[in-house]
Amino acid sequence: MNLSASLKDEKNYLSTNSYALIDAINSLRISNGLPAYIINPILMSVAQQHADYMASTGKVDHIGINGSKPFQRGLAAGYPVAGDLSQGGFYSENITAGINKSVQDAVVEWQGDTPHLKTMLSPNLSEIGAGATIIGSYVYFVIDCASPTLALQPQVYTPVPGNLSGTKQPLTIYTLVPVTPGIDGKVIHVVKPGETLWLIAITYGVKVATLRGLNNLSEEQNIFPGDKLLIKQVPTPALIGPTLTVTIIRDVIHLPTITIASIHNQPSATPKPAADVLPNSNKEVLLGIVIAAMCLAVFFVRVKQKNE
Repeated sequence: MNLSASLKDEKNYLSTNSYALIDAINSLRISNGLPAYIINPILMSVAQQHADYMASTGKVDHIGINGSKPFQRGLAAGYPVAGDLSQGGFYSENITAGINKSVQDAVVEWQGDTPHLKTMLSPNLSEIGAGATIIGSYVYFVIDCASPTLALQPQVYTPVPGNLSGTKQPLTIYTLVPVTPGIDGKVIHVVKPGETLWLIAITYGVKVATLRGLNNLSEEQNIFPGDKLLIKQVPTPALIGPTLTVTIIRDVIHLPTITIASIHNQPSATPKPAADVLPNSNKEVLLGIVIAAMCLAVFFVRVKQKNE
């Protein structure tokens, strides 16, 4: 991407960013002595989804999916719209579209029309959401401004027959939840219904031009549910050292079998006569003992005779 293209993408981002649109409207409110609108995440989703819907149909209209009206889309998304719901409650929407239309272009256009100016400068509304979608060079803008109930709880609402046409497609707003990096450090986001490049870029804190470059998307290409987008590549921690795998090998040692023969099973030598049980050395000792005993007996006899 060359420098001129990069500057063009940067200018487009700054001039079509939904948050920049809110900043411009809040500046207008402050200059007219009104408090700034508070950004509400539900209204942001509602506005962005309607901007996507208009871009998908090519029609700039307040009637949205299933024939829904602005406040009905807010209720369906869970926003607690205050006021008389039979009259639309405290809820107002501005829309516009055009080739290379900027935030300032949209605000100036709305200032020239009383109903649109009231949406931006209403003293009865307190919160805002905005959406911006680009198809090629064509830009779609939406703002939804409203006030919630005091208890912040949705009112019970039963649509009047005929207000909503068809029931095939539910009024669903998807909340974009950032994903964490994978093992390889890549952040991959799977696109869900109602999500756009602008919403994804804002959520992850990156630029639309960066997303288009990483995913080889031209300015004319749009994204669709199920698409996998590379958001960023984060560094992965370096390995401290190689991983060692220790394999324990158990060898079986086979020892030779030793057979111990029973003594009783061994052949015996030729038996000696019973009289010759003692060996010769034992006979000599026994003979010495007998002679010594006889000598001692004679000695004691002689001593006795002499004493008498």
